[in-house]
Amino acid sequence: MFGLLDLSPQLIEWKEIKSIGKVLTGSTPKTNIGTYWNGDIKWIAPAEISSDAFYVTDTERKITVEGKASCSLDLIKQGTVLLSSRAPIGKVAIAGTDMYCNQGFKNIECSPQLNNIFLYFILKNNSEYLNSLGRGATFKEISRGIVESIRIPVPPIELQKQFSDFVKQVDKSKFILKHDKLQ
Repeated sequence: MFGLLDLSPQLIEWKEIKSIGKVLTGSTPKTNIGTYWNGDIKWIAPAEISSDAFYVTDTERKITVEGKASCSLDLIKQGTVLLSSRAPIGKVAIAGTDMYCNQGFKNIECSPQLNNIFLYFILKNNSEYLNSLGRGATFKEISRGIVESIRIPVPPIELQKQFSDFVKQVDKSKFILKHDKLQ
């Protein structure tokens, strides 16, 4: 419908992410304080996102209310696009439920102008470009500022929604085929 949408040209008519979404990050409660961990609050790290991830509805690790209060954590609302910003750069998924994350993410909460599945597809198919933006000597990372300044094409929301419906149908078909093979 839109092709692979190569972001590397960074065309001037495209919109910066910061103008059509809010970039959120996270942090890690101190791991040596037991009362911060093994609670009921979902907290995700980039290693938990597989290459074929679409929606993430649960996390391996959970934090407590005390853990959440101990550090600067932005609530990652259901529907937010998760983007790993280091170790490695470019893993993408959509939060299937509210959660929190570590500092290895620059997540994007979409404005009404931007469909989260459309954004997921664009980012997922531009991991090489995202990696090229990485900075750092020890390990590469993309900062909040870099993510906010990435320009993306933004077709009318009606077209983005049509695309989203198509992707959901394809995903449903893949699930059915995979399930049938297991039978």
